[in-house]
Amino acid sequence: MKILLFGGTFDPPHTGHLALLQNAIGAVQPDLALVMPAGVPPHKEAYGTPAELRYQMCRAFLSVDRRVHRSRFEMDQPGKSYTANTVRHLQARWPGCEIFLVVGSDMLLSFSTWYCSGWLLQNVTLVAQSRDEGETAAMGPAVEDLRRQGGRVLFLRQPVCLLSSTEVRARCAAGEDISALVPPEALRVIRRHGLYLDPTGGSAKMVTAEFCKKLAKRNLSAKRYQHTLNVRRLAVKLAKRYGADEDKAEIAALLHDICKERPKGELLQMVRDNAIMTQNAAEKPQGVWHAAAAMVVAKQELGVEDGEILDAIRYHTSGRAGMSMLEKVIYMADMCSEERGYPEAEELRKLLKKDMDRALLRALQYSVQWLREERKPIDEDSLLALRWLEERYHRA
Repeated sequence: MKILLFGGTFDPPHTGHLALLQNAIGAVQPDLALVMPAGVPPHKEAYGTPAELRYQMCRAFLSVDRRVHRSRFEMDQPGKSYTANTVRHLQARWPGCEIFLVVGSDMLLSFSTWYCSGWLLQNVTLVAQSRDEGETAAMGPAVEDLRRQGGRVLFLRQPVCLLSSTEVRARCAAGEDISALVPPEALRVIRRHGLYLDPTGGSAKMVTAEFCKKLAKRNLSAKRYQHTLNVRRLAVKLAKRYGADEDKAEIAALLHDICKERPKGELLQMVRDNAIMTQNAAEKPQGVWHAAAAMVVAKQELGVEDGEILDAIRYHTSGRAGMSMLEKVIYMADMCSEERGYPEAEELRKLLKKDMDRALLRALQYSVQWLREERKPIDEDSLLALRWLEERYHRA
């Protein structure tokens, strides 16, 4: 049995990786091709991207050939990922197998420094490839040296695209379009999780306004992104006027619609999976789904722990009784952002300049009235918020 082993950090996998794998499969004609993302690579610094996300991105390799499969073996091992240990594992699982190890130019030139490199030379066939003519010239002497040591090296003189994961991360951090550099399956994971927006090359270590802005731009249509920027602008202005935290208002505004354009089925599954609106969730207004899902993304994927921000995101479409000032700010900024052109918008904007609670009360009244006229479902939180505000004004 012939096994082709293609390992790497794959942070992220890119079109060059796919070409390397395709060339190797064509040359070796293996019975099985294993794509194996490393857990902690011994020759590289560990990047901020979790192994599980890199594994998800490696789904892209499955389209190369029906013989390609992903393996979690190195990800699941404690400590650093050494290729020699992986080869021993494959030999134990498939006794008598012939193993072909795909290596790029950097790995080939440093092969003598690998853990158990001498043993590896006796137990695998190296499948070496270069990315351009310059690398081919540098690799030639290295290939011959390994052969003199008794190693088996299959040198494929098929240059593939000159591209590295480092370059992809750098372009992503700079805000460039990387859709031509990474396969669609990987691009979806990158955009969904906001990977590589941190200029250091990993996923963001902390949520900043700039990070959230880039994330919104990558996940939303141009129209929805502009709405988000408008909400941010008004939210910061309202926070300053009414004493809410301006930084929190900016973060909440930039994230409030981050899930707005995801498929409805995905949103519903997210709120169910996270025990939000478990009772009759499907009958709830769909606007409530995307708000709750955005809160889940902010908390679980971006690490936002501030309860005020999370509540402001979750209740920005429905409101609720006992809203904090930050929640009021985001709700009204969403209702009155400058592109809103519904008839009552100007009245609400005028009220906002004088009295937040009166503006919020009118906004809730208009919203509930419109939903009733359209015979659309009304979220219970909206009704409770309206009753709460009406009682406050009645008592006053």
